Amino acid sequence: MTFQTLGNRQNPAVMLIHGMISSGADCEPFGRCLADEYYVILPTLDGHGNDGTDLLPLEGEVDRLVGYLKENDIHSMAMVQGSSMGAEIALSVVKRLEQENIPLTCGFFDGGPFFHFNPVFRSFMHRKFKSLVKVFDTDDHKAAYNGLMNNPFLQFVAKDKATQYEPLIRSMTQKRRHFSDKTVKNLVSICYKCDLPELDDDAQKRMVFFFSDEEPARKSRKRLIKAYPDAEYRDIHGYAHCGFQTAEPEQYAKILKQAIKNRENIA
Repeated sequence: MTFQTLGNRQNPAVMLIHGMISSGADCEPFGRCLADEYYVILPTLDGHGNDGTDLLPLEGEVDRLVGYLKENDIHSMAMVQGSSMGAEIALSVVKRLEQENIPLTCGFFDGGPFFHFNPVFRSFMHRKFKSLVKVFDTDDHKAAYNGLMNNPFLQFVAKDKATQYEPLIRSMTQKRRHFSDKTVKNLVSICYKCDLPELDDDAQKRMVFFFSDEEPARKSRKRLIKAYPDAEYRDIHGYAHCGFQTAEPEQYAKILKQAIKNRENIA
């Protein structure tokens, strides 16, 4: 796992956790819009960069993320934000911060597929993603870009809005990356075997679950509402899965800033 930071170390800290097959660099467009007020931490999860690591099971990734905060004497967080698979990791980070008595103002979860599917489905998705990640294992960046843009799974997720992903996919395919089978197995487990941690009323009031009203991941919303009735649930229209942050990074950053400010006075 590697870390990049933006902004003044003296400002309140924000951690942005990228999604599956992405990297910390792909959160930079909206991260830079936060850096005027916040110290922005951009991790690249294990198995997603070129540091020779494999993605760990969920708790292992949480250990590393929270461990980074402790090692760097960060004793409170303004926000932990996660996108897609990163939203599921972010939710577990929120739970760990609660256990470690590290104050958190807001947890923001964008497009998280908070499902718990059976082993047969997970095996099917393992085969799908094992095929998908091969597009990154090339020095031909144009071929990688075209392969990802035309991938059937991305087309399913994006529906008719795949063009919203163009900036993200150009960023994702700039460098050759290899995703090991261990990484693929663990990302499938994190994405599709999600156990929702128990959180008290105060923690729930600090959470925002954010979805496009058309994306498949939104179907987990009913499960979330049952587990976290005191959280805030927001939908946005006209965007693909996590597409708003990519298409409108400045506006997305404003939403994140406002989510923090709205929760600063929760007792």
